[in-house]
Amino acid sequence: MTCKRYLVQAQNNENAARSIETIYPDWSVTMCFYAALHWVEYYACQRGDDIPSQFPEKSPHDSRRGYVRKLAKKLDNRSLEKLYNDLESASQKARYLEGVKYISAIDYFKGHESEVGKSFEKLQQIKDILDKIK
Repeated sequence: MTCKRYLVQAQNNENAARSIETIYPDWSVTMCFYAALHWVEYYACQRGDDIPSQFPEKSPHDSRRGYVRKLAKKLDNRSLEKLYNDLESASQKARYLEGVKYISAIDYFKGHESEVGKSFEKLQQIKDILDKIK
């Protein structure tokens, strides 16, 4: 399989997130995380890294977190891991209402637009970090 599929999916997720940012901010946040996930997959694929076999864990998400952790340590850039984990946490808040005392995630994120904006900022920072080490 070609690595380009991860790049295309990352770009599609980010574009979709931007297109619904004000209408469905909860899904926008979720798509930012999945865009980051596919950027990590794209980076790994370009280097010939096989995340599931190199980081065997209970779930693909656990494997990917292990890969990001090791990459951040290798780069001596712990912000990569923090940014990725922050996006994943925000997406879990959006999907499962974790730590949210609102009736719905959409209501929460419409009242906290800055969190939506921060998701896009964190995604861009992840892209910038990965782009610098090509």
